[in-house]
Amino acid sequence: MTHEPQPDHDHVPERRRLLRRAAAVAVTTAGAGVAAAVGLPGTARAAPGDHLTMGTTNDAGPATTTLSLGYAGLTLRNTAGAPLRLVPGEQVYPQVLDSPTGTVAVDPLGDVFVQAGRPGDEVNSWLWTSEWATTSVPVRPTRVLDSRDPDLRRTIVAGASTLDPTGRLTPGNPIVLSLDHLVRDGYALKGNVTVVGMTGPGFLTAWGSGTRPTVSTVNWSAAGQILSNFLFAELGTLGGYRSVLTVQVSAPTHVIVDLTSLLVGHPSQVVAVGGGAAPASAAEAAPPVEPAPAAAAPGEPVVLGQRNSPGVTTVTSAAPDGAATLALRNPNGATLELTHSDLHVASDLAVGTLGVGVYGLEVGNGTSVGRISDAAFSTSNATMLVPVPPTRLLDTRSAAGRARLLEGGGRIDGRGRVLAETLLIVHLRDIVEYGDGMLGNITVADTTQGGFATVWGTGSLPTASTINWWTAGQLLSNGVITQLGGYETVGGDYYPDVVAIYLQKSAAAVILDATGLLVRHPDSAVVNAPTSTRTAAGSAGRRARARAIRQAAERGHRAVRADG
Repeated sequence: MTHEPQPDHDHVPERRRLLRRAAAVAVTTAGAGVAAAVGLPGTARAAPGDHLTMGTTNDAGPATTTLSLGYAGLTLRNTAGAPLRLVPGEQVYPQVLDSPTGTVAVDPLGDVFVQAGRPGDEVNSWLWTSEWATTSVPVRPTRVLDSRDPDLRRTIVAGASTLDPTGRLTPGNPIVLSLDHLVRDGYALKGNVTVVGMTGPGFLTAWGSGTRPTVSTVNWSAAGQILSNFLFAELGTLGGYRSVLTVQVSAPTHVIVDLTSLLVGHPSQVVAVGGGAAPASAAEAAPPVEPAPAAAAPGEPVVLGQRNSPGVTTVTSAAPDGAATLALRNPNGATLELTHSDLHVASDLAVGTLGVGVYGLEVGNGTSVGRISDAAFSTSNATMLVPVPPTRLLDTRSAAGRARLLEGGGRIDGRGRVLAETLLIVHLRDIVEYGDGMLGNITVADTTQGGFATVWGTGSLPTASTINWWTAGQLLSNGVITQLGGYETVGGDYYPDVVAIYLQKSAAAVILDATGLLVRHPDSAVVNAPTSTRTAAGSAGRRARARAIRQAAERGHRAVRADG
């Protein structure tokens, strides 16, 4: 007897982080020699009021050394390696959370903190990195399973023996597909799932690995149908396979799975698909740009602890392997401050310039048409997609399934059908804290006549539909992507992170499942917290960061309404 591989979860997050970090390092260090470690001399050679002494450690104590440069900048040049090193502060929290706009620091987790916003209206933010951020990479549409075709069943690495003689999946027997030939340690996939040749009513569930969740991906009500649905599913692991998808059905049917996009930490994890070229591992380096002539006389010193106005100051080092860098160290707070200026607009930033604007860190770039600036994505200005274990949020057919309802529970009949012209408000407590949106699946069952439902998160009822049906007794599913909003009850209680559903024309039972969240940082996807190594108990810094991110992400004015 042979044993199929068993699920392996213990080291998946760590292995994925290591892989993504290795990929990012390979990209950023291609063609350059960068030292593995940079040492600093231990003896202070300058104190407040003294001159900065190059090649040694200079200690200004609690004093702040300021370079007032106007439109000029401090240019740090090191032809053999990194020109600037920000030293992580062991006590960066909570002082850095109250730092002035323009502050840049590296926290104890190795992530870059940026204090964005306008002075007096600061917003804590962290730059996205491949350590924890996600990115969606579209790929050429690729069929990864067609159970009718033996050649397209080759991706099945577990459960193939449970298929019937024609290739149909059989009830209660999961099959596992490996996508390792398409992606290395992927987070999730986007695509389409189709059922055809079914023998009776049933449903299909797709998920990563482990125990089957109590959700459905596509539903059908009779034999002989052909139905498709959008698929967003977390990828899991099985034995030595690192990117797998599990599929199980409740009634015999053929299944087709098509892939259109992959969610990864870094694009280099995506393998060439459909004969296309693999993603570029690194952009071509821009030609070096020489600094402008110094406004101050050569040799004029920088004085520690005082304000200095030298025009353009250039620090040049040609030490082997980048061994000499400028390290900014402050163990009790911020390590670098970029002064915010409303006078600086996008076109003002020269190539290589770093600045902090209203929405976060800006990086000066250059093109053939002139200067531009690129905004760095951070927790203050962007959201990312985070896959979560498939989770049932609403099932109006049972009391337990209605536990998240804030409104609409009184307009459900004895068969669990929501009456026509009813607003449902579903609260995502214990799933997300101050999220921006969700991905998942909506299903309607036991319809009374033709009708439709709208799913949304903010503002008035949209003139759009999320799922439609045309007669009584139907069972249909559709993928859903929606914003999340806030909701205030008649009694004055306020709830963030809600989604609204409005039924029109027909009564129907309603089921809503979540498979992904749009958040500003993965820590806001609290449903993942039990397996997250970045929010482990006992870390005051991690808790402070998570709290700051969630508070900055709250948008209390985005209320759900059902006007008209």
